[in-house]
Amino acid sequence: MSIRLDPRRIPGAVVLAALAEGWRQLRGCLKPAAGFAAVFVLIGVLIFALLLWLDLAQMILPFAGGFLLVGPAVLSGFIALRRARAAGLRPGMGQVVAAFRGAPRGLWVVAGVCALLFLIWITDAATVYSFMIGVGAAPEAGQVLRFHALTGVMGAVLAFIVFCISAFSVPLLFDRRANLVEAVTASVKAVFANFGAMLVWGLVLAVAVIATILCPPLLLLSLPCLAFASDLIYLEIFPPDQGLPDTSSLVQDCHGR
Repeated sequence: MSIRLDPRRIPGAVVLAALAEGWRQLRGCLKPAAGFAAVFVLIGVLIFALLLWLDLAQMILPFAGGFLLVGPAVLSGFIALRRARAAGLRPGMGQVVAAFRGAPRGLWVVAGVCALLFLIWITDAATVYSFMIGVGAAPEAGQVLRFHALTGVMGAVLAFIVFCISAFSVPLLFDRRANLVEAVTASVKAVFANFGAMLVWGLVLAVAVIATILCPPLLLLSLPCLAFASDLIYLEIFPPDQGLPDTSSLVQDCHGR
């Protein structure tokens, strides 16, 4: 397969079509996908419980938003499940393990960058919390609102950076269609070449992830559905030269408009 890293332009309707198809495909491999997502649900529950125990309830939202920064690091497992189902195989945790075990070095670098930005984000949010709210007395509603407004802006900037460098570099690296520099460059180009559609996709990711992570059981469905949709969008923007046997009909109506 020859490498083609020139991103195609897609309409915003592709995002909605990919979400619908992602949900349909999720129903075909619900158990392994929800099982993999359950790992992150458990981590989220433990973190939220710890924050409540430490009387730091106001930090729950920053931690929830921070998942947008580390989410790309776990995308490979869900891609493996969706690809297995599309190939007519029986999806299972074996594909998830194999995906991470065989992940190229560049993918781990991207994951490390995401983790580093997450640590920066949480540290900054905790610093702002100490100055604006502090520990001890119950905070006033105005203090909490200003804290979430400021950290929301800070988090949006970091989330945009992560989105640009990882939205398409992760699947490109997963498919070994590019090295690290090529994948990140192509990802940034794809985001800006489809800025309208990517703005819609970014907003969908932010709202869906933050809303469902605040109610962790819902993450069992939202996380794999969003991951599947992300893979489908990637294949529309960077289609293999041999075609898309499992996505070719996904958005044919959108492209015809």
